[in-house]
Amino acid sequence: MTTMLLGFISCRDKNEADSIGIHLLKHRLIACMQILDGVQSSYLWPPGKSTVDYADETLLLVKTLESKWREMEKAVIKMHGYKNPEILAFPVSHASKKYLDWIIGELK
Repeated sequence: MTTMLLGFISCRDKNEADSIGIHLLKHRLIACMQILDGVQSSYLWPPGKSTVDYADETLLLVKTLESKWREMEKAVIKMHGYKNPEILAFPVSHASKKYLDWIIGELK
């Protein structure tokens, strides 16, 4: 069975998100992307401290397959401006057959 993933990649800004997303599309590591600009993030920084830090970021949502995950992750790490970028993926438990077939067809 083919597992579709929904990926979340936090980026510094819209330009970085677009650059990474287009690269992933052109290399057929993702079939689709969406950019959500104006995301406000809060996190503990630096590591091991209790200081809350804030950032304006852009969220890159990507649709891919489990079989593309490792290669996609390597490409994002190589291109990303953060030393430790947030790159997450969740398995999609339900998707319309036609949409899933399209994702699979694009990522052959």
